Amino acid sequence: MKKLVQSVILLLALNVNGFASAEEHIATGHSFEQLQKQAEAGDASAQARLGWMYANGIDVSIDPDRSYYWYQKAANQGFAKAQYELGTMYNSGEIVTSVAKDPVKAAEWFQKSADQGHAKAQFELGMMYLTGEGVSKDISKAVEWYQKAAAQGLAQAQTNLGWMYQNGKGVEKDSVLAYAWQDLAAAQGDENAKKLRDIIPINFSQRTEAKKLSTNWKPGQVLSRQ
Repeated sequence: MKKLVQSVILLLALNVNGFASAEEHIATGHSFEQLQKQAEAGDASAQARLGWMYANGIDVSIDPDRSYYWYQKAANQGFAKAQYELGTMYNSGEIVTSVAKDPVKAAEWFQKSADQGHAKAQFELGMMYLTGEGVSKDISKAVEWYQKAAAQGLAQAQTNLGWMYQNGKGVEKDSVLAYAWQDLAAAQGDENAKKLRDIIPINFSQRTEAKKLSTNWKPGQVLSRQ
């Protein structure tokens, strides 16, 4: 997974559709031994949390293979977070694990997770449809999955969707919607979105409309112009 060696220093980091932080884990009061017992008894949530702990070195030494083992257990039970993590493993190919890069398997796991509403999986699936890696290239489907993730507030998806509108990729070119999506992502601290937003050729009236759209946006909403 992309942040396999992430340090405990990220205690307060938020993770859409995942375990919010190491701090949240500590707050649950579940010891490693308790989680281990629950996971061995077939609790998918405990299995996924163990996978996360082994991936990030929380209460245990980092062990990518054990992480994969527990994520797979949970994923096979339909746990969306674990399905997403398996997708990232197959998408990147972890050098220190037995997981070889396999875009087709990555897409399959992302699809399972995305179908359950996991925003990051939806974003990754959108990326795969955009590039044609692991699936047949389909720009319209890329837009569809970006929209689902963006509606959940995922900045990466909002940025990419803004770029699609800015360049007319899979959608009709629309500077107002491009600006509005980039503005939403920029408000979350996405510097790339801010740069892309600020180079969009847009007049005062259009910018005012775009700002109104982004200001009035609510989670679950896909921006559109009346």
